[in-house]
Amino acid sequence: MAVHDGTGADRAPINPSRRPTVGRPARIFRFCLAVLGVAAMGALHSCARSNQLKLEKLDEPASEPEQTNTGGSSSTPTFPETGINARTLTLTGVDPSSGTYAGGNQVVVRGSGFTEAAVVYFDGRMVQPVGMTLRDSNSLVVIVPAGEPGPASVRVELDEEAVTLDDTYFYSALLIEPDRGAIAGGTSVVVTASGASFDEAVEVAFGEAPCSELRLITPTQLRCKTPPGNVGKVDVAVRWPEANDSTPLTAERAFEYLNPTDTDRGGLSGAKIDGTVNITVVDAMAGSLIPGAFVLLGNDLDGPYRGLTDERGQITFSGEDLEGPVTVHVAGKCLESGSIVAFDAENVTVHVMPLLDPSCGEAGDPPPPGRGTAGALISGELIFPGSDEFAINAWENIPEPRSGEVRVTYVFTTQSRYSSRNPSPGISGTLARVVEETSSRGERGYPYKIFARPAGLAVYAVSGLERRDTGEFMPYAMGVTRDVVAGPGEDLTEIDIVVDIPLDREVQVALSNLPPPAPRGPDQFRVLTHIDLGGQGVIVREVNGQSLDMVTSFTSADLFRHFAQPALVGPLADARYQVIAGWYSGDRDDEAPLTWERRVGVVPTSEPLVIDDLLAIPAVVSPAEGAQIPEDRVLRWEQVGPEPDMYVVSIVGGNNLPAWTQVVPGSQSHSPIPDLSSIENVEDIASGVILWQVQAVRIEDFEYNEFKYNLLKPRYWTHLAADVFTMQR
Repeated sequence: MAVHDGTGADRAPINPSRRPTVGRPARIFRFCLAVLGVAAMGALHSCARSNQLKLEKLDEPASEPEQTNTGGSSSTPTFPETGINARTLTLTGVDPSSGTYAGGNQVVVRGSGFTEAAVVYFDGRMVQPVGMTLRDSNSLVVIVPAGEPGPASVRVELDEEAVTLDDTYFYSALLIEPDRGAIAGGTSVVVTASGASFDEAVEVAFGEAPCSELRLITPTQLRCKTPPGNVGKVDVAVRWPEANDSTPLTAERAFEYLNPTDTDRGGLSGAKIDGTVNITVVDAMAGSLIPGAFVLLGNDLDGPYRGLTDERGQITFSGEDLEGPVTVHVAGKCLESGSIVAFDAENVTVHVMPLLDPSCGEAGDPPPPGRGTAGALISGELIFPGSDEFAINAWENIPEPRSGEVRVTYVFTTQSRYSSRNPSPGISGTLARVVEETSSRGERGYPYKIFARPAGLAVYAVSGLERRDTGEFMPYAMGVTRDVVAGPGEDLTEIDIVVDIPLDREVQVALSNLPPPAPRGPDQFRVLTHIDLGGQGVIVREVNGQSLDMVTSFTSADLFRHFAQPALVGPLADARYQVIAGWYSGDRDDEAPLTWERRVGVVPTSEPLVIDDLLAIPAVVSPAEGAQIPEDRVLRWEQVGPEPDMYVVSIVGGNNLPAWTQVVPGSQSHSPIPDLSSIENVEDIASGVILWQVQAVRIEDFEYNEFKYNLLKPRYWTHLAADVFTMQR
């Protein structure tokens, strides 16, 4: 049976359950479903989250007296200076000895006597077990937990022994994202400060050179472009030259200048092509170089620029006629093919994903499970304003409950990003939901206790009226406690929250100048407003599955009015709003067709915020919906209105496995998919019904010939418009 698409053309039927959602993780999930079957949901969950971590609380570290061991027994030679071959536990230092307050950076802890059982703490905050690797008995590679700016002690515990070095690590008040870039400069970075406020007089220097195009995002965040530099790490300094009373902030060795052959984040670098192109192929999952991968420069399989990567995963093509723009394709056994289309840069690092196909796995038992991660516990009291400053006050800023209602407060922590989900705050033994009429009383308020991700964050409470029968919640007040640093396995107490912020403000958003819809949608509009606290995360208020900050409508004619918003004063004085406005298909945010835009640094005013530049949804040109792959093996689409910065084309074969990912410049609305099956160990796209998705993307300060693979993450996107099509082979 044909399906009419409303344009006069027929298309093959589409199974909605096989239609991919937007982005790479959805394709991995879809593979798991295909391999394991619907019944094996537990195994499917493990497969789909194979690279993620399960939060679980570990036992608290034992409270023992500090011990410092610097030597060994009389029968064993010891080396107190270096610790080489020493069997007793020593701690000599950390390299590098500084990092951002947000943690997440990698350092080497040096000493002696280390084993897999060692546990490391920074200022009393445990390093996640999964974040520690034993290099040898003299060095541990660890991922630093978040901490307060300033000097910190480092402690290593092993069995009954413990050694500590005071003030051996320094937490900088600055977070630099990204923290690496090309020596040519021009990398767009976001600088976030903890405990400081930026203004128009601020300057930022990388090494000794100031960055350019500096602009404020929020009072604690700014964006600028790096100056040129030499290979290596440099200090990043924030200063106020005209203010004598302002203390500069310095992050030592916080930004690394890389040479043009950077293979970490991959992508494009170097000068324009002038007779030579250097290509490196990297396993995107393992981060390792891939020898023996087939590389085709251009689209002609009979051309001169083709070959296999060497043992270093590299190949170089040279020729007098070689100039940009050119296209590179990479393929191999048990690899998803990858392409970067129409680029002009002499150095190319292509990241390709290994296929999650059982036939590609090695024989033998599965690998042992990895180490888990530990969450944190945060507790304190909810303090309500009232006439008695030193006693427990009633919830007078919440209206009296009517019949069938109850006064309730929910406690949460900020999310690292608007799209990153937190673990549930309410697990066994916690108290994330506090009811006035039944809750116990503390010294000054109402006790709470929540489970949280370990990080530097804010804790907030939302109070209001809840219907007993439906759980419907109406917020009236909230409270926020800032600058909370929770370490893995830590139990933080006395984190009180004063619930004194009335939710009496409104944020209005208007949508206009909409692009045309696709034949199948979208069918509804959604606008979300989240409070951005910079380095401490984003407040995403959701209670009982009900978003307090989302407005949905089937029309864009009316204002999207977000009620129950707080004034940006007091603990929220330096906060700003993130606004995500989109046109979606159904209730999901990742089901194509769709188009959305994200604005940051928004300050509400009496006038509505106008969103008027949503990208148009890509429309299929060739092959026609459900038709055969074109003879010329070129996919074509069209984009009305403004161009995006780039397209991301993802193809899923007839076997329901990811087959190809391509990056295409926004100025070009077509991409080649040459038949590479004549190459040994390379197969063509699996036959059957093939899904191909086109994502049109915008990224702030984007330069196509400086593309990096980390930019494929939606966290970097300001705009997205996408649709999914079918073809057959």
